[in-house]
Amino acid sequence: MTLTHIQPQGLLELPGLTQVIVASGSRHVFIAGQAPVTPDGILIGPGDLAEQTRAVCERLQICLSAAGATVGDLVRMTIYVVDFDESALDAIYAGAAAVFGENLPAPTSTLLGVAALLLPGQRIEIDAIAVLG
Repeated sequence: MTLTHIQPQGLLELPGLTQVIVASGSRHVFIAGQAPVTPDGILIGPGDLAEQTRAVCERLQICLSAAGATVGDLVRMTIYVVDFDESALDAIYAGAAAVFGENLPAPTSTLLGVAALLLPGQRIEIDAIAVLG
């Protein structure tokens, strides 16, 4: 599988974001929205965006691994954040870096500010798409 990351001139560049990805591969992996919950449904880090992002990223890695994929195979993520404002980006990056280190994924992505998610105190949820050869 080949992923070609393209950053067209004149478009915003942010860590962890690629504006365009051209993917050639035969298997697509669709990962449902991952929430910061334990296997028994208990919310992790109520209200703590960095801690919840870390937990969600760990769950994304578990899902990718179950499909035989890695974070490098991600081509698309949608990030839902309750009460989003620009200051939330630091917490999101910190939580993701705690899991991925310097290998932050750089898929195409959309971040949406939302009014609420499934559980009271839940601040973030992420769904994803990966492409495998």
